[in-house]
Amino acid sequence: MGAAGGGGRGRIVVVAGARESAGPALAALAAVGLDGERLALVTPADETAKDRRAVAELVAGAAGLALLGGGDPHPSAYGEEPLPAARLTLEPGRDDLERWAIEAARERRVPTWGVCRGMQMIDVVLGGSLWQDIPMQLPGALLHDQSYPRDALIHPIEVEAPDTGLGAVLAAEAALVNSRHHQGVKRVAPGLRVVGRAPDGLVEAYVGTDPDWWLEAVQWHPENLMPMAQQRAIVARFAAAVAAREGRARPPA
Repeated sequence: MGAAGGGGRGRIVVVAGARESAGPALAALAAVGLDGERLALVTPADETAKDRRAVAELVAGAAGLALLGGGDPHPSAYGEEPLPAARLTLEPGRDDLERWAIEAARERRVPTWGVCRGMQMIDVVLGGSLWQDIPMQLPGALLHDQSYPRDALIHPIEVEAPDTGLGAVLAAEAALVNSRHHQGVKRVAPGLRVVGRAPDGLVEAYVGTDPDWWLEAVQWHPENLMPMAQQRAIVARFAAAVAAREGRARPPA
């Protein structure tokens, strides 16, 4: 496959915890024009995922990187010890895989999109930190862990950066989202700008501030909300960034 940045149509690297859990996100990406043949799914079980150089080369030659939801990053990734009462669900091998992928994407300015855990891990790799367990550490917070049904709308998003492209999409109409996570961004990493929060103040969306590196992430799961035009538009922004990377369109504002 050709390297991104030229006139070809390169691969889009998609990182997930397991192949069987990636279906809705892969379908959502395909629905906005990123067809399945271009989607290179990588999970911690793959041999490539165990080799830092192989991961870096895969991402460096890609037209985009998508990081999907899943379990919890290990607290050591942001300099903390696991809290005994935190309900941690760790994914051995995935933290390294995602760290290598994000670092390669940043170095080569590969468009990067994060969902749920993906959003959290980008923040961690760039120097941020997480709440290990929202109900335990933020007792006044909303219920953020509503797993079923997948498309249940749990809370609104309060937009604080409508001057960004992602913020404009969220501010165009009332943004209601699903929610299934018990961790969240605590310290926002340098180079990230918060776009939206839950009513309790928890960070729900951010964008990167580097004008040469397209980066957006959301805490909820737009892949389960594709019938909603607003949520589809969020996924489509990543597709537009990929097209711009390949020289086929202008980058999304």
